[in-house]
Amino acid sequence: MASAAVELLVNGKVVASQEKRGKGVTVLAAELPGDPPQPFTVRIDQSKAAGDVPVCVMETGGTRTPVPYAPLAPVQAPSPTAGTPVPSLRWLRRLVRRPLRHMRLRRR
Repeated sequence: MASAAVELLVNGKVVASQEKRGKGVTVLAAELPGDPPQPFTVRIDQSKAAGDVPVCVMETGGTRTPVPYAPLAPVQAPSPTAGTPVPSLRWLRRLVRRPLRHMRLRRR
């Protein structure tokens, strides 16, 4: 199984991290900055029942708040020509040169 690091960021700073292996529920605990600091827990469900998008829930003070999924990097769809060999540009040069050669020969 592949492992991946799960990081929890608050105001751009990592406040909790954990090594994740496979699918299932990951629980991260941290504190929100303030006086006094507020402890909270984030549960990330990456099971088959959740589908492709992980389900995140923040628990603080006995209340649960769903967290919207927002990837850090945009997901790029593969291009329609991905995996297709790219022909060389030689055919294009030939296509342009042939009519030009014939035009030169006719003028002489």
